[in-house]
Amino acid sequence: MAQWQELKNIDSEHQNQVIQVYVHQQFPLEFRSIASAWIEAQDWKSVAEDEGRSRARYDELLDMVEEHYSRLVQQNNILGGPNYLQLVNDARARFQENPVHMARILSRCLSEERKIITSTRANLQECQIELDDSIIELQKKIQMADLKIKSIDEQFGKHDSFLKEWQDEVEQLNGSPVSLQLHMRKIDIDRMLEALNQARLHVCNLIGNTLKLAEQVVSRVVDEELRSWKLRQQQACIGAPIDTSLHKLQNWFMAAALALDKQLQQLRKLPELDLQFPPSDLLSLRTQCEKTAHCLFIKLLKNALVVEKQPNSAQRPLILKTNVRFSVKTRFLVNHSSFNWMPKVTLIFDKDFDEIGAVNGFRKFNFNPKGVSKMMDANEKTGLVAQFERLVLVEEKYKSKRQTESLLAVTEELHSITCVMELKLPGLRMEVETSTLPLVVISSTAQGHGAWASILWSAMAADLQPKNLLFLTPPTVTWPQLSEVLSWQFQAMSERGLDEQQLAMLKDKFVDETDGLVSWNKFYKCDATWVWIEGILSLIKNHLLSIWRDGHIMGFISRDSAIVLLKDKPHGTFLLRFSETKEGAITFSWVDHSTGTARVHAVEPYKKELSISNLADILRHYRLTDPSSRSVNPLLYLYPDTPRDEAFGTYYTKPAENTDGYVLRNSGHWSVHPTPPPSPEENRSMESSLNNMESSLNNMDSGMNNMDTSLSNMDPSINTMDPNININSIIRNKDFDTTMELFPELSDMGGPLHGFQLNY
Repeated sequence: MAQWQELKNIDSEHQNQVIQVYVHQQFPLEFRSIASAWIEAQDWKSVAEDEGRSRARYDELLDMVEEHYSRLVQQNNILGGPNYLQLVNDARARFQENPVHMARILSRCLSEERKIITSTRANLQECQIELDDSIIELQKKIQMADLKIKSIDEQFGKHDSFLKEWQDEVEQLNGSPVSLQLHMRKIDIDRMLEALNQARLHVCNLIGNTLKLAEQVVSRVVDEELRSWKLRQQQACIGAPIDTSLHKLQNWFMAAALALDKQLQQLRKLPELDLQFPPSDLLSLRTQCEKTAHCLFIKLLKNALVVEKQPNSAQRPLILKTNVRFSVKTRFLVNHSSFNWMPKVTLIFDKDFDEIGAVNGFRKFNFNPKGVSKMMDANEKTGLVAQFERLVLVEEKYKSKRQTESLLAVTEELHSITCVMELKLPGLRMEVETSTLPLVVISSTAQGHGAWASILWSAMAADLQPKNLLFLTPPTVTWPQLSEVLSWQFQAMSERGLDEQQLAMLKDKFVDETDGLVSWNKFYKCDATWVWIEGILSLIKNHLLSIWRDGHIMGFISRDSAIVLLKDKPHGTFLLRFSETKEGAITFSWVDHSTGTARVHAVEPYKKELSISNLADILRHYRLTDPSSRSVNPLLYLYPDTPRDEAFGTYYTKPAENTDGYVLRNSGHWSVHPTPPPSPEENRSMESSLNNMESSLNNMDSGMNNMDTSLSNMDPSINTMDPNININSIIRNKDFDTTMELFPELSDMGGPLHGFQLNY
């Protein structure tokens, strides 16, 4: 994950530390955000050692900021952010004479950022270390209580032996007075009993204190760590690069479960001592401890069943297609040799359908065949696991006509699979349940776009519990939520997410400026902006993966913004962007200075053509032809200034070897040189030229008429010419020099023929 993106995901406290770094260094945080990927790609420490490189990087950074501001101007959106012009002026005043200083500042800032990220990671690890330490302390206290109970039991044996010996000696006296020695022995035995009562009280208090720690551990494991894992799993399902392994979580569950089981055993052993010692007021304390331990144990077990692998078919996670196989994997996180049982897991599709689905016109589905269940398999590493393979869903038709038509589209119906496990332990029997994340069932591949849109939206807008009716009144989401999810889609598919500039362009397509929120209608229901994104994802996956991953495609930039970026660049500078009008297509725009005026052209978008030629070859062989049949490739530099062949050379197709003796040919990609509409000044110039041309033609006609008069004064040899010869045809079929040789008198006329090439 990019450094800036990771900083955006940390807690507010550490984000504030980042802000303070840039305040202290007096460097605009806005610059860091605008050029985040570019800034992170530079080795600022080495740049600071070279004034020339520092100057170049300084100029590039300010160019990026000014281009960002230009886009905001084009979008009429300059009031929504800082005063970029003032920031640029301040930066020039500070770094113009000393760009090395800027390079050093950025080197320090990036270093401080890395320290903050390390700190946040350390804090996360520290929390997990604290949990591990709490479990170790819990185990020590339980072990201490166990030793004390064992000691009490041993002391009871001694007390019983001493008491029996004393009773036997008293019986042997046959009613005679008890000696002082026997009397003192009885006092010692009674004192021993009192000490044992105090030891029982101490054990109960120790167990009570241990249960408080156990309650904290269970709360951390279930309410925090388990929930955090489920959130990570949900994010991973929609593309987030997050670790979802269960190793640590299962270790915590196992440790907590064994500790509570041990405490329950200890508490069950205490009543045995009550049978041998007189009842005391410790009964209520022991009962309360036992109740607390039992509740904690039940809470842990009820949450120990998880869906390790969410429903997954050939398409995407959480999208199931009828009559197409899919799989699900469940795991029970508590497994120990002392738990002598092998549970069975049953899958139920839409368990609450009768309460929710039928009333609202939902489609009804079931497994084929029905009654899907499986015994869990024990594994030392993974615990108890049930892997369901080759599951198939079929739609169940209603026996009678539905009373209510569905208010939702097919892809807006959210379903779920409930996993039910019957738990059997000594003195304990209950059902444990867990559910999959919300999923969508489709019957046609064409419904995949809408289904994935619903999955993404439910992940952003809902909690971890399935909400079948979410889309009856779909909630809005914030742009930070959506932008992160959009970036994940590209990250998961190509290992390259979206940068700040690309997200800024997408924000204009998604966000309603009135409240800054994104609606379901804007995302998919009405505007179908998501379908456009899906087309681009498919285009990249199928044809542009390497070029996109290596950062050569700017992609998300409007045509107007492309003009702003290119118009001041050298002739032949071009950029690659995704078409806004043609779904799943890419185009390139370039700047042309050949007429003396900067003109930015865009080629008709490519889509199907990419199945025949790769984009790099298209850029390499692209040609423009003009009326003189001259052909030239107008694409010289990839924006901002990388030579075309340097950027795309590694992607060019190697020429095939000629084994047949033929001259090899290339498939061409060409366009007729674009003729842009003239500007008003050009219109006036063209009108003047036409008027002059008309005047010249009139003068030419006059000259031709005077030619007949001139013939009478010509050389007699000319007068002997065949009268049928048409002089005009001679002129029209000869170029200017030949005509002058035939009629040298015309050279003295000073007429409008001078300087013209006669091409009739």
